Order: sequence, then structure tokens, then C-alpha cells
Amino acid sequence: MTSPRRVYYGLFLALILFLILTLYINVSEVDRKPAKRSNQHTLDPLYEEIRILCMIPYNYNSPDTAKYVKRTWGKHCNVLLFVSGDIDGELEPYVPVINSTDTWTLVQQGLMQAYLFYADQIDWFLRVEPSSFVVLENLRYMIHKRKYQPSQPIYFGYELENIVTHESFVHHHSGYVISREALRRYTMASKDPENKECTHWEGYVEGLDIHRCLRFANVTVAESRDEFEHETFLPVTMDYQFLNGYDTIPWLRKLSYHKRTEKTVPISSRAICFLVEYPPEMYDYYYFVYRLKIFGTPVRNSIDFRP
Repeated sequence: MTSPRRVYYGLFLALILFLILTLYINVSEVDRKPAKRSNQHTLDPLYEEIRILCMIPYNYNSPDTAKYVKRTWGKHCNVLLFVSGDIDGELEPYVPVINSTDTWTLVQQGLMQAYLFYADQIDWFLRVEPSSFVVLENLRYMIHKRKYQPSQPIYFGYELENIVTHESFVHHHSGYVISREALRRYTMASKDPENKECTHWEGYVEGLDIHRCLRFANVTVAESRDEFEHETFLPVTMDYQFLNGYDTIPWLRKLSYHKRTEKTVPISSRAICFLVEYPPEMYDYYYFVYRLKIFGTPVRNSIDFRP
């Protein structure tokens, strides 16, 4: 009888150890538990707290660039919305602006539709080029750290200077973020036929045009730089950033609202938005940002993407 008792006792101890180990793992994982997505997971703890809609306007004659977004960083948006003049089977959901290829028209219609259909689900609205690469985790972190609220009438991105008024406005090519309240005001003002400040003109410069309307609606430009005054929304592609700097793009030195003596725009270590010169490189960016594991550092955020 002694031998069976020892066996049962050993099994009992093994079961207890297993339960203790399981409980330890579950408890230790609470703080690291990934936020739930509709079809996958992300390690971003702010994913549910700071909900972001990413809006991508694209020319329906060349949809491939927008597809790179959907296959890579676009999976980190709470909602990924495309705006185009024609439908594409892969780029859904999308806002139809029939036969239009004018980017500002696509953006203007897309923003209004985004507010109409997603205002109760989304806190912030990000508008970027289809050739942009965005690190959504850093955007949520910046919003969280600066304590920005979707109820504030603000928008932000890389700031340029209006040479007439000397006010700052946001450079649309580098991407910009609009709060829910700011977009509500913009939508209401744009619907008013008597409001000449928000009349949409096809072909106008988007950054100036939207700023004119937002200023009328008492929406202000908020700070997007980090605590060291380094930029998080980059106005030029990375080859200019690291090789040529301002030397071959004098308009950037002249028109940047925050003047610099350095040869290049200072990049934040928590940069948010990059311009990609060759769109297929988004796969490279995605690998280095999310998939590459460096010995001695914590495991990075990772979700599968189509090669």
C-alpha cells in the first residue's frame, strides 16, 4: 500500500504545483494582457482607451500603395477607412467620392463621412497619405502623455508658417490628427451654405484650406513635438532626413513654424508618422518596427501581415 500512496501523493503534489504555476502565469500576465482587436491582438495597452480612425485617401487609378497600408501598419488602427473615386475589393471599408482623383476633395468628403458614421466609436481621426508609415502605439502614447482629450477642439501634426498671417498650420503631407470635437465643428461649419470660410474649393492647398475652416470653428493647433522639441510627424522622406537635410528643400527651412539651425529636422525617438518614398518599403518598416527582435530587449509588439 505504501507504493501506491507515494504515487498518489506525488501526483497530488504535481497537480498543486501545476495549479500554482498556472495562477502565477495568469496573474503576471494581467498588466501585459494585449488589448482585444476585432480579428487579432496588439500589445498596445492604450488600444481601447484611445480609439483612432485612420483615413487613407487614394487615387483609384493606382490603388497598390494603399494596399501596402492595409497589409502592414493599418492593422493597428481601431478603424481603417479608405476614400476613393472607385471601389477596390481589398480596400474596404471605403467612402465613395465618385470618379474623383482630387486629394483634397477626397479628404473633405472622407472626414465628414467619418464623423457621420464613426463619431460614437472613435476619439481621434488620423488623415495620412497612402505613402505614409504610422506607428499608432506612439501616437496613442503621445495623446496619453499630453493628456489630450477628444472633447478638446484641437488638431496637430507638423507645423508650417503661413507667410501672410505668420500663424501656424499643419502640413497635410506629413499627416495630421483631429479630435472628435474638432471634427464635429468642422463638419457642422462645412454644411453651412452661408459659411464662406468653409466653402470647399477643389484643387486648393489642403493644409491652408482646412486650417481656415478649423480656425473659424475655434479649433486650435496643438503641440505634436516631444519633450525635447523633436518632431514626431516627419515632413520629408528618410533619405532627405539622413543625407541631404534642408540643403535640397529650402522651402522646409523657410516655412517650418519652429525654426531650426540644424541641417535636418530633429526626429523624436517616439516618432509617429514617416513618409515612404518607395511604398513597398512599408514591409521593411513594419519588420524593423514590429518584428525584429534585438537580444537583451523586451519582445516587440507583433501581429501577422501578408508578405
